[in-house]
Amino acid sequence: MGAKRYSIPVDELVAGSRVPVTEQVEVHAEPQQPAPDRSTGVHPYGDGMSADADGD
Repeated sequence: MGAKRYSIPVDELVAGSRVPVTEQVEVHAEPQQPAPDRSTGVHPYGDGMSADADGD
């Protein structure tokens, strides 16, 4: 058994895997505002005024 078929020197591996610092920076787009809520803000059953178990 001689040299392994797919082996490469460590220096070549490291040189091929390094990414320059300037290319490591991810540029983000400006943050977007969430879409406005379509509700009117009124929750007719959210205030405890709905009927309970006995119907009152």
